[in-house]
Amino acid sequence: MTQPKLLALDFDGVICDTVREGCRSAWQVCRELLPLDGEAPPPPLASLFVRLRPVVEHGWEFPVLVLAILDGIPEATIWETFQTACRERILAKYRVTPRQLAARFDAVRDRAIATSLDGWLADQGLYPGMAHRLRRVLASGIALYVVTTKEGRFAHTLLETHGVTMPLDRVWGKERARPKPELLRVLAKTHRLAYREIWFVEDRLKTLQAVTGAADLGEVGLFLALWGYVMPTDRDQVASDPRILPLSLDQFCRDFTDWTKA
Repeated sequence: MTQPKLLALDFDGVICDTVREGCRSAWQVCRELLPLDGEAPPPPLASLFVRLRPVVEHGWEFPVLVLAILDGIPEATIWETFQTACRERILAKYRVTPRQLAARFDAVRDRAIATSLDGWLADQGLYPGMAHRLRRVLASGIALYVVTTKEGRFAHTLLETHGVTMPLDRVWGKERARPKPELLRVLAKTHRLAYREIWFVEDRLKTLQAVTGAADLGEVGLFLALWGYVMPTDRDQVASDPRILPLSLDQFCRDFTDWTKA
């Protein structure tokens, strides 16, 4: 198939580079838990946060990463154990739950938007060529969906600001509370499509591997966004997996026929 009938895209790390805003908002959450000076994180912490961003899988984990850095947990340990021992250690130490952190994180973003939308937008932006490419996809009649663990309204606001007009019901955020393989099933059923007619772009290899592990989703087109927040080992792993195609930003911005070229 030379192009999809439905294109599903992750948001952070695929459509939008949100790492600076994520770090700043996480810092504000941490100021509610610790006596920290300054409205913005110190540059050394921010630089380390940017480098370690690929370990984060859900928005509520952004403050966890900041706290892990503040606690002096070695970078190598964070890379290796963030999603297991490291994360649990931080939650236990600060006596917070994922639900509480998620609520605090969303509240910080809401306050930032209410105070200065321009300031909030200045910390993040769509990747080069992204807005033009998305507008072309929408104009082509291909069904375009954003499938993200971010709050959907935040993603929708960013798209609208950059001139990408999509119905809110096609920006599926964490409020859907379903694994992405299941969301792909819902999309196929809703649009009465064969799975081979759906292409999915994601920067988390683990998410794509969850799709490859589902036998019924075997024909979904899967692409790893190499410009996103990929783990250091992802490029080598995807090279040996014929089901998942590595995709550069340059390829993404060109015609679909270029997506499957090595």
